[in-house]
Amino acid sequence: MSTGTYSESELSVSEFAAWLLNVGDGVLGESDPIDKKDTKWIEIPSSLTILPGENALKNLINFVYGDGILLNPSPSVLAELGYASPGTALQVRILRTWTPQVRGHETWFLAIDKYGDAIQILGQRKDQGFVQFALAISKCYTLTKYGCGEPDAYQKWLHNPVYIAVGTASCITSIPDTVTIPTHWFNFIPKSQIPAYINQYPDFLGVFVKLVACIKKNDEPYLLLILRNEFGEDIVISLWKECTDAPSKFNRNAIQNALAPTVIVVTNVRIMDYGGSLRLGTSSATHIYVNPPIKETDTLLDSYKINVASIPLFGLPVPLTEINEKKHSDLLEKTFTAEASIIEYLFSDYWYQVFYPQCKISTLKQGKDWFCPSHRTITSPTPMYKLMATITDPTSSMTVTLSGNAGQKIFGTTADKLILEGDPNHRKKLPNIIKETEGITKKMKLRITNTSTERNIRFIITDIEDNSSQSSSITTPPSENTSSSNVPHKTPTCSSAQNQPKVKRALNFENTGMDKSDAGPKRARRSQ
Repeated sequence: MSTGTYSESELSVSEFAAWLLNVGDGVLGESDPIDKKDTKWIEIPSSLTILPGENALKNLINFVYGDGILLNPSPSVLAELGYASPGTALQVRILRTWTPQVRGHETWFLAIDKYGDAIQILGQRKDQGFVQFALAISKCYTLTKYGCGEPDAYQKWLHNPVYIAVGTASCITSIPDTVTIPTHWFNFIPKSQIPAYINQYPDFLGVFVKLVACIKKNDEPYLLLILRNEFGEDIVISLWKECTDAPSKFNRNAIQNALAPTVIVVTNVRIMDYGGSLRLGTSSATHIYVNPPIKETDTLLDSYKINVASIPLFGLPVPLTEINEKKHSDLLEKTFTAEASIIEYLFSDYWYQVFYPQCKISTLKQGKDWFCPSHRTITSPTPMYKLMATITDPTSSMTVTLSGNAGQKIFGTTADKLILEGDPNHRKKLPNIIKETEGITKKMKLRITNTSTERNIRFIITDIEDNSSQSSSITTPPSENTSSSNVPHKTPTCSSAQNQPKVKRALNFENTGMDKSDAGPKRARRSQ
């Protein structure tokens, strides 16, 4: 680099930031005649050079750090911020960041101060790249020269009434790590409080039970994450692509490969009311943590015991006639145990379907490989069962959809192990291993599908006894009182060197997640 004249006037902070970004983007400079590919000569503006003199060092410090720290030596606290706050010095730690899918020009950060108060920080449009470069996850900073805005309905992921807006005119100073600022912050709520948080974004914690692959009505894949609280109650959360496609937010291998029991935290879960049915789903701000080092993790693990024989996986069976006679409103959000036999398997075209591993779009056979319209030819597809079944018990019968998890359990294998590549018509013929399970009585879990209506109720088998008839289950000691009326509302929680209260939550709310299954007739006519 060489020095030279860039402007007659001194560059402002914002102009310097813009100049620096242009350097990084390769916009400025002339290629070196010897090494044109990898080397450039860039002229440094004279206004950015420090000339000898009494005030040289002072001018440099003021340019880099601003005068906010000197003028405001005592940092403000987040709890004191409001609209039109003066932008005095704040010391915070950055915990996580996200860029909303529908507002790609906005990048948000979650920050926390030493008192455990959290706030959102925004860098947008021309300031977006600068802020993304200036703020790093887990690092501590002093902020000055910022503004406070009020978030709109699509920006409010916290209860805080304001957010901090920073940009190239702001002063962002990295400071050494300190134990006085917590390293984690979560806003956990008990399950009983879910109805009070419609269209809000609380956090949830539980022991990992399973992930279920599902497909929306528009054929977009998603996952159902099932967690279990300390009272053995399930929390079901839909994980949308905006979360699962971001490695910084979701690591499937880390969840499924961790030693059980595994504690999962899901942040900023949106609670929606769909026709009286409350459902939980991820948002742009959602991050998923595995065994986070907080006291709530230890408390939850201490309340669980791995005991294969203590509590059976399936409860007392309910007669099919009783299930058939229930109204749609009585079936919502509920799972029933039935003891029935599968008397016939049904499929409309093929007994399995093949998906591309990432997009879950149905593929087409192409020679020895498979063709995905979005990803071209693939050699490692993901076959899944695509079956319905007629089940019966001594009281009645019904036609149900068989989930992939249930199919794998009852057949003892995954669909890909049953495919005969040399037989082009094999997809239209049920393998013998499937036929051999007809007539066998097993306990199974039933619930209605996501697309069921009052006039068109469809059931799906979500789980079934496998060949060993018992499988390991996560159990919990019985609670003397899990009534939601005796459970206090929990305040946001942070983890630091400070003492943290023990967590006790009685979450008395039924499962909210559902698999999608559009195929299949209505339940069978009720027996007279």
